[in-house]
Formats: sequence, C-alpha cells, structure tokens
Amino acid sequence: MMSVFSSKAEKVFIYVFFFIALGIPLFFYENTFYVNKVSTMLILAIFVMSLDYLVGKTGLITLGHAMFYGLGGYLFAIMVPEYEEVNFWIYTFYIMVASAVIALIVGLIVLRTSGIYMIMITLALAQMTFYFFADSTEFGGLDGLFIYIKPETSIFGLNFLDLDNEIHFYYLCLLSLLNCYVFFKITLQSRFGRVINAIKDNPERATALGYNIFHFRLIAYVLSSSLAAYAGYLFALQYGFVNPTMMAWDVSATALVMAILGGLGTVFGAILGVFVYESLHYGIEHMTQYWMFWMGSLIIIMVLALRNGIAGLIEQIAVGKRK
Repeated sequence: MMSVFSSKAEKVFIYVFFFIALGIPLFFYENTFYVNKVSTMLILAIFVMSLDYLVGKTGLITLGHAMFYGLGGYLFAIMVPEYEEVNFWIYTFYIMVASAVIALIVGLIVLRTSGIYMIMITLALAQMTFYFFADSTEFGGLDGLFIYIKPETSIFGLNFLDLDNEIHFYYLCLLSLLNCYVFFKITLQSRFGRVINAIKDNPERATALGYNIFHFRLIAYVLSSSLAAYAGYLFALQYGFVNPTMMAWDVSATALVMAILGGLGTVFGAILGVFVYESLHYGIEHMTQYWMFWMGSLIIIMVLALRNGIAGLIEQIAVGKRK
C-alpha cells in the first residue's frame, strides 16, 4: 500500500483525508443532510479522478467525459427490471462491461483526432447523446428515468450494506473512492503507466521504440470512461433518478476545472479539487445572490496563483519544511 504514494505529502494527505472521512457520519449521525452532501462529493471525486487520469496522465483533453457519467446511470435504469431488487455487485459488473464496450467504440472514433479537434468531437458526441435522451419519450425526456428500488448488496447470502441507509451508502462511496485511487496509482506505476507517461511526454520517441500509441491511449480512454460511468451509477443510486443534465458539456467543464484546481495529473488532487470547489460553492451560494460572479472570480484567482494546483502547493510546503 505504501508504494502507491508518489510523495510523503500525498501519503499524509491520503491518510488524514480517509481518517477524517471515516468519522464524518459519527459527527452528523442525527443530520444526514451533510452525510449525503459529502457522499455526493465522494462520487464527484471518482468522476473527476477519472478525468484527471485521462487529461493529466495521457494528455487527452475532452469535453465529453460527462457522457459516460450520465450513461452509467442510464445503463442501470434501463437494464434493471422495474420494481425488482437486484444485486449491486452483479449490476456493477454489467454496467462496467457495457460502458467499456461503448467507450471502446467511441474511442476508436475520437482518438483518431487530437488537440482542439478531439475537444470538438467529444463535445459534439456528448451533446448528441444529451439531446437523444432529452428528446426521447421512451427514456423520460428531460425528466429522465426513476430508480424505485435500490439494489441489495449481499455476497454469498451475507448483506453488510443497506443502500437505503444514508450512512451505509456513504461508506460504499468512500470505499469506492479508495479503490479507484489505489487502482489508478497501481496502474500508473505499472509498465502500462510508464508507457502512457512516455507517450504523453514524447509520442515520437515512444513510436520509435515500437509502442502502438493508439492502442495504449485507447486502453486508457476505456479505463477512464468506465470509472466515470461507475460514478454516474452511484449518483443515480443516491438520488433515485438519472436525467440528461448529467451528460451536459458544462458538467465535463466543471469537472475539468476541479481537476485543474486540485492539481492536474496528481490523482489525489482530484479529491482536493472537488472538496474545495464544492465547499466554496456551498458557502458562497448561501452568502450572496451574486455567488456565481464571486465564485468564478475566486476560482480564476486560485488557478492563476496555484499553477500546479492545491496538490502542488501542499508538495511545495512539504519540501520547504524538509529543507
């Protein structure tokens, strides 16, 4: 477990974050509003982490990542028999496989472009998907689809989690975030991850060494998109519905801002970016009716001042203390 950390600062942050996160339901046991709010942040952190991996580690910039976020929820709502309780783990597998297949098909199209062209084609595909579901009466239009019965989580007859219980669902989200973090860190430190870094830094040299850049990028795209779909699946379970707004381009744009704010390419910066952004959003929104102006201004100042994000600032402070 220790080897997954890139620095001492990251190690300290992860231990402190998850230690505090474990105790949050104990402090807000009587008021589940804040537990639900943090659960949503944990889900967003998974989504932003998947985007951070794609943009920060592979150099593939997309404004269509939210398409998979929304598809995760829609795939469950479409697959599950109405008013029937299904197994969470089995349907998680179904959704991950289905989203991976869709990502593979989309990746075969979008990865033949790069730069501004990839941004435009991913944006176009996401908006096409948005309007498809928004205009479809079969899939509920703008109202979306409702999830009436949440899955059960039994394994070999043993049921440890009740997803109708906000506390139980919170810990499922926390466990999911931890698993995603460890997965991405192990992937990045593997041979595959080292090749991905080499492709981002110098694609011409990677090609000269015999690596098929397209294949490696496609695998990274599928991994990232599948975990974005898992985050959307969790979001749909939490709120009991899924609608096209989850796929809107501004969801992808906001996630990208969170990733940059936290520290693009650091993985753990995704957690920082989500919690700082959402905390500022919640606080400023309740302070003034002009919250959008002040929120935007503050984010611009923070991004300009922290060129390597909040994670970079933490790293600098840690290095300064060691000196």
